[in-house]
Amino acid sequence: MKLFTAFKLACFGLWSNKFRVMSAMMGIVIGMFAVIVLISIAVGVKDTLLKQMGSLGAEQILVMPGRILDSANGQKDFLSGMTSVPSTLTYDDAKAAESVPNVKSVTPQLETVSTAAYGEQNVQAILVGSTDQYSRIQHAGLSEGRFFTGEEQDAKANVVVLGSNIHDALLGKTAGRNSGNGGTPVVEEKPWWKRALDSFMTGTVVSAAETTLIGKTLKIGDIDYTVIGVLEPNATLGSSTDNNVIMPIETALANTDMNYLNKMIVEASSTDVIDEVDGAVFSAIKQNHNEIDFSVVKQDQMLGAIDNVTTILQVMLLGITATALFISGTGIMNVMIMSVRERTREIGIRKAIGASTFEIMAQFFYETLLLCLIGGLFGIGLGCAFIELWNSSIDAFTLVLPAWAIKLALGSTLVIGGLFGIYPALKAARMKPSRALRFE
Repeated sequence: MKLFTAFKLACFGLWSNKFRVMSAMMGIVIGMFAVIVLISIAVGVKDTLLKQMGSLGAEQILVMPGRILDSANGQKDFLSGMTSVPSTLTYDDAKAAESVPNVKSVTPQLETVSTAAYGEQNVQAILVGSTDQYSRIQHAGLSEGRFFTGEEQDAKANVVVLGSNIHDALLGKTAGRNSGNGGTPVVEEKPWWKRALDSFMTGTVVSAAETTLIGKTLKIGDIDYTVIGVLEPNATLGSSTDNNVIMPIETALANTDMNYLNKMIVEASSTDVIDEVDGAVFSAIKQNHNEIDFSVVKQDQMLGAIDNVTTILQVMLLGITATALFISGTGIMNVMIMSVRERTREIGIRKAIGASTFEIMAQFFYETLLLCLIGGLFGIGLGCAFIELWNSSIDAFTLVLPAWAIKLALGSTLVIGGLFGIYPALKAARMKPSRALRFE
């Protein structure tokens, strides 16, 4: 009964000092907001990276330039064990890997930055040379048209498939605001009258009615290419194809100065032979190189490396949130100490009419606990609102709020209220009634 009475008095005490309570709560609101948002960022980035690497498939192996050394536990050390050297991987290496038993497919990729031109529109793009397996391996769907075939690849056909941003920009749409996906521009269409004026002044075929480049001819460098397909938008963290122009690798080798591969993806016939294929691919490529200046990495090794990186990120964010919460708790304790000082006469009167030391201590302890709990709930609510706003507006990666994060935030709130509420409560409870009543 005494505890319930102390709880009611704590509620009345907070209500009678609303402005002080609101200012004191700001610290804990910001702290809880930081806990929710930073945890959701860490989990969201980790999930996005794991999904992207996991999309390779358990039967796929990545071959990349540079040496990635093994750490003490046998995992690939992508942080400190990766050497930065120019690529020496060639199309011949890809063919050597393709001849390895139990290899289902090999998808090599050449990449460079070039300019695509259509009429008066000039757009910088990532020029990618690859095989007809590119769309399947990259999970890049087509919004219209088709992807080039193996026959077109062998014939060195001058055909290209455009990323969605490149396609829109070449149609006379102007870059507008960022979509949030790592700076990839969202394009906004010019007004019809401006497109018509541009067409009249330049004599190009870009008209107000033109909505696709399928079947049209664009120029990359001094060579004309026919557009046969447009990829669906798929802006994701670090692996967007929206700004890509993809052509057959044989065409890229013949028409550009690209000679060395940025990477190749080797697909084994099944997961049962993945270790065997891993070693055989390494040996096959090694025969074409004087030194080992490349790495062959299985999916589980990449996932382990990503897990290590995201663990470091989570520990760093945990340190930031712990610091924020400690500062918030210290601020609340100082506010409650000031409250005890301002209410010294109230404490003296209550003790004089029979209130026990325990009741006084419980009242001020409850006040601190309630203040932290209310501020924590507000902070959690703001954090959830921020996550919803982010996920509805930004496509770079999705913020993920696990249930344990909310439990951790609420638990942290109660722990802070308990730890930082003890001292003000004891200070109030230990006051002598005679001195408290004489306090001015």
